[in-house]
Amino acid sequence: MKTAFNLKLILSLNLINCSGNKNIKNDKSKIKMELMVLSNYGADEKIISNSTTIEQIKSTMNELNWNNFHQVVLSTNDSNWIEVGGNLNEDGLSSMYEENGKQFIINEPPSSKKHMTEILISYFKGDGKFKRENKFE
Repeated sequence: MKTAFNLKLILSLNLINCSGNKNIKNDKSKIKMELMVLSNYGADEKIISNSTTIEQIKSTMNELNWNNFHQVVLSTNDSNWIEVGGNLNEDGLSSMYEENGKQFIINEPPSSKKHMTEILISYFKGDGKFKRENKFE
C-alpha cells in the first residue's frame, strides 16, 4: 500500500510535468481552462477539453472508474492549476493546486468523488470556496 507521502510525490511529479500547458484568453478576457485526465499512475494522459465547461467537469468525474487511479487536472493560461485524484481503494484521494508558483496540498483528503468534483467546480468558477471549505498547506 502506498503511503500518503508517496501519493503526494507521484501527484507532484506528474503535475510538474504537465504544468507547462498553456491556454489562451478569449476576446472577453475569460480564462479558458484545460481539463486533462491522467490515469494508470500518470502513464496515460488524455486532454478532455481546451475550453472546459462545468458539465465537462461533472461528466468526466462521473465517467471515471474511481476504483482505479486517476488524476483530473484543470490548468489555466497562467500556469496555475488544480488537481484531484487517487482512487477509492488503497491509495485514497487527494487534491493540490499551484497558484503564483506556490504549490498547496489538501490537509484532509477529499471524502468522495462528489467532494473532488465540488473542488474542481469551485476552482473553475474562481469563487474560492474550495479554499474556504478545505485547508491546504
